[in-house]
Amino acid sequence: MIRKAKLGDRVKVQFVGLLKDGTTTQQGGGRQVLDFIVGSNEVIPGVSLGVVGMCKGEQKRMTLAPDRAFGEIRPNLVKQVPRERIPAHIDLRVGKKLVVVGRKSGRRRRVRVLELKPHAVLVDGNHPLAGKVLEVELQLVSLRAPSTDDDV
Repeated sequence: MIRKAKLGDRVKVQFVGLLKDGTTTQQGGGRQVLDFIVGSNEVIPGVSLGVVGMCKGEQKRMTLAPDRAFGEIRPNLVKQVPRERIPAHIDLRVGKKLVVVGRKSGRRRRVRVLELKPHAVLVDGNHPLAGKVLEVELQLVSLRAPSTDDDV
């Protein structure tokens, strides 16, 4: 009997994500290997649940809406930061990635500079792929049941 991936299994997949225009979502292009527990939040939901029912060696292509990928764009993550809160030695430019610390929460968040204003910097804390539909190609490379280290 051929074993199929189910919730709780540990799997490895070769993965490539593509945008509508065919460009890859990975830096450097090519395939990535992902190792995760099926149904967990270790990877995006569309991939985590998309392997359910797949056999070792099987390939699949899926179209993932934003809610199954990196989420919708959250307007509350676009904020103006007063320039005086940004150290003067930082070379600010549109597109630059920064790490900011919330004044009240103390949480660190990666943001991208959207716009430079005279007294503020507009930053976006959304994932760069938020709001985008993804095409995902994956191949199930290995499959292990939760109670064993044996590859099936």
